[in-house]
Amino acid sequence: MASEKVASARLIPFDLSLRLELCVERFASRYDAFPRSRSTINRRVQAAADEADLSGRVYPHCLRATAASYHAYKGVAPVPLQALMGWSNLAIAQKYIRISGTATADALRRVHHG
Repeated sequence: MASEKVASARLIPFDLSLRLELCVERFASRYDAFPRSRSTINRRVQAAADEADLSGRVYPHCLRATAASYHAYKGVAPVPLQALMGWSNLAIAQKYIRISGTATADALRRVHHG
């Protein structure tokens, strides 16, 4: 159990875009801290999904997978993606990159555009 907590402890950069920074700052000012309870996160995600008419289609792990896919699509390399997401196995990061099609598109661009 202790190793899980250590593996999950990491810095997550949120200065990737102004929109993201504003969202994190609003969240922090509203809740004063990041909730560490899984049930609290589940309730908050469910409330947001209900408000957006997405009840039953959005859940925390789905959002995590979306974040991994987004970063893979943007070209984040396997090792940094693994570190960001906290995966113990590099193959998981490679799977997201493979699914994103970014590696294939980059290879085709190199061949056709030098």
